[in-house]
Amino acid sequence: MQKILKGKVVADKIIDKIRRLSPKRSLGVIKVGSDPGSSSYLKGIRKTAERADVEIKVSELAENSMKEEIIESVKEMRESNEINGILLMEPFPKEISIDELIEIAGPEFDVEGIHPYNMGKLLLGEPQIIPSTPGAVLELMDFYGIDTEGAHTVILGRSKVVGKPLANLLLRKNPLGNATVTVCHSKTENLESLTETADILIAAIGKAEFVTEEFVREGVIVIDVGINMKDNHLVGDVDFESVKEKAHAITPVPGGVGSITTAVLLSNLYKL
Repeated sequence: MQKILKGKVVADKIIDKIRRLSPKRSLGVIKVGSDPGSSSYLKGIRKTAERADVEIKVSELAENSMKEEIIESVKEMRESNEINGILLMEPFPKEISIDELIEIAGPEFDVEGIHPYNMGKLLLGEPQIIPSTPGAVLELMDFYGIDTEGAHTVILGRSKVVGKPLANLLLRKNPLGNATVTVCHSKTENLESLTETADILIAAIGKAEFVTEEFVREGVIVIDVGINMKDNHLVGDVDFESVKEKAHAITPVPGGVGSITTAVLLSNLYKL
């Protein structure tokens, strides 16, 4: 019988740990416009932050804000003595590059772990800040005692905030590393022949219920990072109902990795 890897218990453990840390930290958030997805994400952050006793300071700008206004808002937050980390909440207007804002905020305020300096440290196997979604995957693996050493771990997706950093983290000489990692993407041929050899399959491609039972072997551990809308319901990148019959363990969506991500983000404040 498969084990359902629920994220709430993992997040609760992280939040309890944050609550005991001192001095207390503050997260600055830059948000432009009223995108429903980012508004929902901010609501979740506020809720988790309240439980973790972390202060949230939000700079909400109008959707038609000029590039200069947004840059100035980031600079003001960076120069504030009350902010320990800055979250740049996408989307931003097309006139401004998120990479430019990341550079302005600087690595010392990079709570998301996406500044080139922090990504470089991660690539060298010396991460100070781990991006929140890869961090959530590692926290889940640690909590449930998933052994990665020597395990053939197939990652679907090569994004710079999930697939690439997660692959490098799992390659480290580390108790949550030493995996044999294969990264698959949109140009990978014979995809099923690779995924069905996986001991651990991590799906992070942003395609609703893309991974079906044909992709996996009996006894696989499946970690679903995807969050997609289908028929007005949240679903992952994995067809949960069909895959769970073959999996030794599997994360649900919602209620899996996504439940842990915000807690990891807030814990990063104490690593800056």
